[in-house]
Amino acid sequence: MNKVVFFDLEGPLSPQDNALEVMGLVDNGHQAFAVISRYDDLLALEGREEYEPGDTLKLILPFLVLHGITAEDIENVSKAAPLIAGARELVASLAGDGWRVHVISTSYQQHALRIANELGIPERDVACTPLDLSQLASRAEQTDLAFVREAWDYVLRIGEGLSLEQIADGAVDARIRPRLDEFYWETMPRTALREALRAVEVVGGRRKVGALERFCHGLGVYLGQVAVVGDSITDFQMLKAVEAAGGLSIVFNGNQYALPYGTVGVASVSLLNLLPVLRTWVDQGREALRRAVLCSDVRAPEEDAAYHWLVNCPDLEEVASVHAVARKRARGEGAGSLG
Repeated sequence: MNKVVFFDLEGPLSPQDNALEVMGLVDNGHQAFAVISRYDDLLALEGREEYEPGDTLKLILPFLVLHGITAEDIENVSKAAPLIAGARELVASLAGDGWRVHVISTSYQQHALRIANELGIPERDVACTPLDLSQLASRAEQTDLAFVREAWDYVLRIGEGLSLEQIADGAVDARIRPRLDEFYWETMPRTALREALRAVEVVGGRRKVGALERFCHGLGVYLGQVAVVGDSITDFQMLKAVEAAGGLSIVFNGNQYALPYGTVGVASVSLLNLLPVLRTWVDQGREALRRAVLCSDVRAPEEDAAYHWLVNCPDLEEVASVHAVARKRARGEGAGSLG
């Protein structure tokens, strides 16, 4: 069996939602980000053409430009991001066992490459979202920013007084559209920011699958021979593709968008508890792993871990509730609430 694993970054490797915290540099930015993230969920779920989960990172760019956020600001926010408990130990253990460890992340490069570097994962083994904010800012004209300011004020109004969890659960759904549809798909394409924004390609959804396939091609392996780890709506296409190919899709502290597409679910505050799943799969195969999980025969290195076989799982809602608790414990109420 090939020892190749691909990790999503925010959630599995680091608890910080970097874009959320970058938006938090602005007054009421967390609520604004939650509104835009929920808008992203709605667009992704309806299957909007050429739209992928995680494109939130493109949707917030006009607002970062409006408020003068820089690449240095993103890097400084990233410096405060810790690693998920057990992440350093897991990556070191896998590397010592001969695994090839990669990262496929929606995160801006300023964040993704720093976290990967801290874990000893080379830049060449990371796929993430390139971003040149200085180029975006140089394209912005005052008339463009007036439209952005109006949209920002609207986003703030509809998120006012609500928690991030309430927004993520749909409290603002009735008011999100059509105002934001008009801003993003009619107004913004007529501004000088259009071409610069179009050039930003967020690595989420099917684009994660594309990155995965490129890595696999370079390594000479098939999707059915690798493991992937994800937790959210940006990962479900990648999880789905590997599970369908017969590989191993691990959902770590997943939400309702990721869990239906995994092979195995691991709910825990420590990433080190993925180790027995990966070792059983690579040493004994998929069927042995299925039996071990269903018979509660997986021995967690750290305490407080729950393992679930997700393929044809009859009680997915109950599993989701277990993961929701672990997700918030590992990531906090803010990042843990978002899609």
